Amino acid sequence: MCGICGVIDFDQNLVLEEELRCMNGTLIHRGPDGEGYFILKNVGLANRRLSVIDLKFGSQPIHNEDKSLWITFNGEIYNFQKTRVSLQKKNHRFYTKTDTECILHLYEEEGANFVKKLDGMFALAIWDEKKKELLLARDPMGKKPLYWALFGSKFVFASEPKAILALPDFKRVIDRGSLSKYFFYGYVPSPNTIFKGINRLSAGSFMRVRKNVAEEEKKYWEIDYSGKFDDLSNEERKDQVKSLLKKAVEKRLVADVPIGVFLSGGIDSSLVAAFIPPKKVEAFTIGFEDSFFDESVYAKMVADHLGIKQNIKIFKNSEVFDLFPEALELMDEPMADPSILPTYLLSAFTGQRVKVALSGDGGDESFAGYPKYLAHFFLHKTGLEKVPFPHVANFSSPLYLRNQLWISSLSAKEIGRITGVNLRFDELVKYHRIFNGKDILDEAFFLDQKMTLADQNLVKVDRASMANSLEVRCPFLDKALVEFSAKLPFKSKIGRFKTKYLLREIAKDVLPKEIINLPKKGFGIPLKKWLDCELKDFKNHYLSIEKINNENLLNTQAVQGIINDNNPDNIWKLLVFEVWVEKWLK
Repeated sequence: MCGICGVIDFDQNLVLEEELRCMNGTLIHRGPDGEGYFILKNVGLANRRLSVIDLKFGSQPIHNEDKSLWITFNGEIYNFQKTRVSLQKKNHRFYTKTDTECILHLYEEEGANFVKKLDGMFALAIWDEKKKELLLARDPMGKKPLYWALFGSKFVFASEPKAILALPDFKRVIDRGSLSKYFFYGYVPSPNTIFKGINRLSAGSFMRVRKNVAEEEKKYWEIDYSGKFDDLSNEERKDQVKSLLKKAVEKRLVADVPIGVFLSGGIDSSLVAAFIPPKKVEAFTIGFEDSFFDESVYAKMVADHLGIKQNIKIFKNSEVFDLFPEALELMDEPMADPSILPTYLLSAFTGQRVKVALSGDGGDESFAGYPKYLAHFFLHKTGLEKVPFPHVANFSSPLYLRNQLWISSLSAKEIGRITGVNLRFDELVKYHRIFNGKDILDEAFFLDQKMTLADQNLVKVDRASMANSLEVRCPFLDKALVEFSAKLPFKSKIGRFKTKYLLREIAKDVLPKEIINLPKKGFGIPLKKWLDCELKDFKNHYLSIEKINNENLLNTQAVQGIINDNNPDNIWKLLVFEVWVEKWLK
């Protein structure tokens, strides 16, 4: 796991080493074990390394035999050992034992099609000196981040926006359309970011930069919902998911450093832990003084049942509040998911003992973990989704709109008043058009995989973990498992009016019975209580009307209305945005 960045100057000006070092220096948390640079005239690549594979000789950027190709890479390729053998048979010579070098030789063989043969999570950049071409690519599910910008004569890319912001000639300007989307979704959907001029390469995509042109990104993989395994019995579906999850866990245990597992006591993380060989890893769990938000008792139950050594830390409120500003300020894009705080605390705790941790992220979006899926199912089966409800337009809205309207704490009209910009749903329309499933209910999974998962949850986990120099691997994001889950009928995931029906059936074989039917709680915090009490002064400082008025970014009258209403979700969106403005815009 690493941080990557680079520069191409289209005017053929020499890349300055100090400029590249400045960008790379902002990513030291992603790779505290070393740094590396490649500069050739108007092209520069850089890397910050977190050593996980080939600790001694794996420094990047890495080159091929004649040094005509150079790569800087962030991620892990799980099939690299098998790939290495096949490449050696084709007379490729290796000078490291890394997965990174395999990628480069695979590119020599396959060209841009090499990305289709990678099994893993990745963001990468390859400079081809013979073609004078840069290729950028991201993994299918968007686990690892990659941003790019084109300004002046420069094309730049980086693992995080903060590396681009480090360049003195980049102008920090808010994209107003993205601002309105932040207040709707709680994040900015790909390919845009909150900054005008900074773009996020979409999951499962690659792009080329050549002849002084940054070409449009191209998809090389998409989740296919077109066919169904209707002929399989429930038991066969269960066995296949179980087998695929077990394989996904096993391949993510390859490392030259100690590995841990996040264990919350929920179905997803508990199933991941259940398929790890005994004594192979240690489990890490956190809790809070407030017992209502503390699920560590269930995590302990799972660890004891599986015979896994567990590390538990119950955070005192004083410890949480001391780290609160730090957790919010690490996000160089505003993101209003309150679980960033416990995710950051868990990553800090885990990172003290290991460099790699497995997590249960991705299970909700593939196997119906959110309560709204039950509501979609009920409306569809009863026909009520076609019935217009007075004052409840969401019920009769198309699913692709309803899926988001249900969970947004602010209406489009309110957002227009706050930002002065009419909210557009172009990304929802885009995904609606490319969705190829025959079961309309599957579109809810697809939308959440493309947006909520890729642009919110995975960004949150990436920033929180990498801020603590911790690599997180997610078995539920395994491509084979995701592809199989997309072929499962919706009804096999929702059973007996319970979410995650299929996963609960698998859990009966490997987990304590007390865990199986626990309702989903999420990785929550007592948000309203903290905002009204312990964080009141913090909130009042950032939500000062005088301060917000001076920034001239939001309508202060509309903001005052939100403050008066005291809805914790809306207050939190405002608070996160104002913390971001002070840290990253000014």
